[in-house]
Amino acid sequence: MKRPILITSFLLLFFFKVKGQDSIASPIQHKIFVQCFENLNQGYEVFEKYPSLKKVKFCSIMKCIALMQYKEDDIKKAAEYRLRGIATQLYNQGKPVYLISGMDSSSYAHKQNENLEDDNGIIYISIGECLISQSESKAKEIFNEQTKMLIEKK
Repeated sequence: MKRPILITSFLLLFFFKVKGQDSIASPIQHKIFVQCFENLNQGYEVFEKYPSLKKVKFCSIMKCIALMQYKEDDIKKAAEYRLRGIATQLYNQGKPVYLISGMDSSSYAHKQNENLEDDNGIIYISIGECLISQSESKAKEIFNEQTKMLIEKK
């Protein structure tokens, strides 16, 4: 019973965090952050092991970051695989994304995203203005590492 409440709480926290930046965040940033990538199958066995996780579709950046909040290593690993899968799908769609955080990160993202046809074509999404949790920081690191690796391969 605690897990569904915990999951809902994390999702609401992220929703309000992103909505709080809407005055600066562009619609494309928000859309990508909450977009559900239906063809993610990474970590499927974890969702079989923890039936309470089946109640929420962990198919967006936002929801996968929420998965990183769990203490179980196998759940975190599933979130990591899914974040890498989402980063890869976005890259393959021609929309490489970097997650950023820190003071004025939403302003920075907005400025960088004014011209998405610039030399790097990267879309920046702020996941937190001031403080972010350790799990959010780890999720950001994993996601950006995958994007950077794909860009450098090109």
